[in-house]
Amino acid sequence: MAGDQRIRPGSRVLLGIALFAGILMSMCGGALLADFALDLLGVASPTVRLGAKVIAMAAALPAGFYLVERAFLARSSTTSRKTPGT
Repeated sequence: MAGDQRIRPGSRVLLGIALFAGILMSMCGGALLADFALDLLGVASPTVRLGAKVIAMAAALPAGFYLVERAFLARSSTTSRKTPGT
């Protein structure tokens, strides 16, 4: 019964907020990890550091999207299993 699905109120707004927060957190995490790795390697060149941070932030973005997606899929699967009489 495809027409019987109900969207919880505010779920799209919550998804948008979670995606925005996930993007910010993954970008900050990527920059911090790159900074830490470059400090361990002893890289001092500002150009190399900036390039590595940009690459790390771009690589971390899919991870942020993936984590938010998994959280919302888990959330929606638990609510879709509930029957109206329970």
